[in-house]
Amino acid sequence: MMRSLWSGVSGLNAHQIAMDVEANNIANVNTVGFKYSRTNFQNLLSQTVKSATAPQGNLGGKNSLQIGLGTSVSSVETIFKQGSIQNTDKNTDMAINGDGFFIVSGDGGKTYRYTRAGDFTFDANGNFVDPNGYIVQGWLADPETHNIDTAKGLQPISIPPGLTTPANPTSKISIKANLNSGDHIVEKAGTRPTVDQTADMNGIYDANGNKINLTPDVDKLQLGIDINNDGTIDTATEVFTFVYGKSTSPDDNKFTTIKELMDKINAKILESTGDTPDAYNAKVYLNGDGQIVDPKNKIVVSDSVFASTNQVLGDVFKGLQGPSITTGSLKAIQNSFIGADDVGELFNNNGDAFNLEDGQGISVNINGLGETRKFIYTKDPINSSEGCGTATGSYQPAKPITADSNEGFHWLFYSDASSDADNRAYLSTNQQLSFVLSNGDTVTYTYGKDFQTISDLCCLLNTDLTNRNINDIISFKDGKIVESSGSGIQDAQVRDSNGNVIAADTTTVLGRLAKMMDGLDGTGSETSTFYKNDIYYFHDIQDLANLWQMAVDASGDPANSTTGNSGIVSITDNGEINVKNTSPSSFNITVNGYPSDEQDNQLFTDAFSPINGTVAAGGSAFSQAMNAAVHTTSMDIFDSLGAKHTLTFHFRKTHTSTSPNDPTVWKWYAEVPAPSSLDQPAYGYVKFNSDGSINSFNPPSLIFNPNNGATTGQAVQLDFGDPNKFNGLTSFEAPSTTSGQTQDGYPGGDLQQLVVDQTGTIIGVFTNGRSYSLAQVALAKFVNNEGLMNEGGTLFAASPNSGDPIVGTAGTGGRGSIQPSSLEMSNVDLSRSLTQLIVIQRGFQANSKTITTSDQMLNTLLQLKQ
Repeated sequence: MMRSLWSGVSGLNAHQIAMDVEANNIANVNTVGFKYSRTNFQNLLSQTVKSATAPQGNLGGKNSLQIGLGTSVSSVETIFKQGSIQNTDKNTDMAINGDGFFIVSGDGGKTYRYTRAGDFTFDANGNFVDPNGYIVQGWLADPETHNIDTAKGLQPISIPPGLTTPANPTSKISIKANLNSGDHIVEKAGTRPTVDQTADMNGIYDANGNKINLTPDVDKLQLGIDINNDGTIDTATEVFTFVYGKSTSPDDNKFTTIKELMDKINAKILESTGDTPDAYNAKVYLNGDGQIVDPKNKIVVSDSVFASTNQVLGDVFKGLQGPSITTGSLKAIQNSFIGADDVGELFNNNGDAFNLEDGQGISVNINGLGETRKFIYTKDPINSSEGCGTATGSYQPAKPITADSNEGFHWLFYSDASSDADNRAYLSTNQQLSFVLSNGDTVTYTYGKDFQTISDLCCLLNTDLTNRNINDIISFKDGKIVESSGSGIQDAQVRDSNGNVIAADTTTVLGRLAKMMDGLDGTGSETSTFYKNDIYYFHDIQDLANLWQMAVDASGDPANSTTGNSGIVSITDNGEINVKNTSPSSFNITVNGYPSDEQDNQLFTDAFSPINGTVAAGGSAFSQAMNAAVHTTSMDIFDSLGAKHTLTFHFRKTHTSTSPNDPTVWKWYAEVPAPSSLDQPAYGYVKFNSDGSINSFNPPSLIFNPNNGATTGQAVQLDFGDPNKFNGLTSFEAPSTTSGQTQDGYPGGDLQQLVVDQTGTIIGVFTNGRSYSLAQVALAKFVNNEGLMNEGGTLFAASPNSGDPIVGTAGTGGRGSIQPSSLEMSNVDLSRSLTQLIVIQRGFQANSKTITTSDQMLNTLLQLKQ
């Protein structure tokens, strides 16, 4: 009877424990990361009244007779079932989705505790802590590389308050863009030479980007002029000093613009040579590379005669030392590329390509020019730096051609042997031609007054022969003045402006002309062949401007320019040829296509139609704009202080491919706003294959100088794409456009926000837009989670039966992933717990009934005595 009492008592005790466990589960139904427990019962050792016997003979075996002594709690088991994940608004909340535990420590990492509750935060010192103040363990990122080495031992995660990241200077930029290869463009800009001849010398740059700073009436340039043209310094070398400042007279040797300086130099060349025949061809001019060309090596820059108060300008002119005929380059923009636009690569106002071919051009006549000049395009550069050498082309062909009757007498040549000045045979204003006729009369005609062209002269002679009833007709055939009878003219004489007869010889201009006219001597009936040189070649836009300038200067009277037309030819910012009339009278310009209106390049001819007509004194005539295919793109780069600078790239098409082995070329230059600067060269080229892929580019980098206290000499690598690929710049027949550009620099920034990813990496978001890994939370995995010791505060400790922790990162080695901005809720199932309460309650009640029933039975036994 007593056994039943004690069994009931054991049942009450066991169910009381089960009630305690279940009450704890229900109490923690909202505890983050809580894992519910389950009570397991076992029966107590039974009392054996009779042992079991084996079967014997005909008697079967008997089972044992055992009476149980009640129940006890065998274990309280923690169930590590996954709890529900609930999103939160807190960046530092974490939930483990899968197996594993966060690792925390309250003693600097000497001992570890483990938890599923990820409601972490940062304390005042930047420690990453749980609600108990325990610091979360993991790994810290390298402050320089921001890499996390998870092979190292665990560290307390701590991120200092007010964390900042230093500025990172830009070291690499990448550009993805298409540069239009087609014959029609949208993005265009007016053609420009490297530097315009009308530019003020003060404020332009040399080829190395050094600015020429000149002080008016202070800075001087001293040059020698080689009169004998023998390349030696002797008594025939005259020294002249040119002063930067406003000119007040033609003879004051003062200049402000490039053209004024060249004009002053040319005046001294003319003066020093005594107006010899080579004076015209000896004139200096500006080429497309921004170089002043000295075709006859007239300028002497040897140390004994050369001086300059401005070193940069002096160094430019020192380029004329030795056999060189060009100075150093001048340019308008500090970082611009060298080289004027190839006219054959230009486009009209509508964006249509001229596509000039060799031999195409325009014919130009200006009042008083005496000839119709042909400006003819050539694909070969003329006196321009090209590759490793210097082109030695000429504006004029190697040999003069046979003259026509419309040729003026100031553009004639003695023979076609060469175009050297010693071959010239011309008249100047007020010089004369006299003819002794068969009747004894002498007729004299003054050049510039009575006649100008060969046709004019023939008409005058025929009129005078007719008036004197002389049976002779003068005509011009095959380059010669020819008499029909051979006897109407007895002698032909050439006279200077003073009326003196010039003897025939081959050493002077008038002597050669007299020798040519000697064929009209009563015995002979024709002159020698007259040759002319009215064809002029151009390649780039500066060549074309020079030809226009030469034509204006030569119109009226090339040998005596003070009586002829004068003007300044320049290229406007819009890409127009501007002919400004600086003479006191108006003059007419006539432009036609060449070689004929049927065979010329109509688009190119039309570009000059606005110049046709009269240019009033002081007025200007403008061509249509001629444009280059361009593309501009800008990006921000950063210096070592984090300051932002705008870097702009200007691309300009310079050459169109004509074969697979002849790449299309775009030139580019880069610029930055002052006070920052770029070391030279800050310009280069990009070449494209016939399929539009990039062939090569150069240079590979730029050197940037912020000039604001930041580190100078900042190297910036350029990435325009890989050769033969389409991952950078391309050149297709499509509008030029930039599709992408990147750079790796950024300013300094303050920590603005912390976020966590699924690997448990804590990422810092800074005010400069950069994001870096700062730390990574570690997870521990156990062989037997149920073996962990619960220490309260949702913390567990390892035990001998749990096994040692296996530490690693989330998502590896069977460890779960981390859900950021989330918490794992308690895994207590209220419906299960409430049902369990009923079961426990009924069990408890039943056990209490066992005790009361046993009590009643005992009481009945006691009553038997009565």
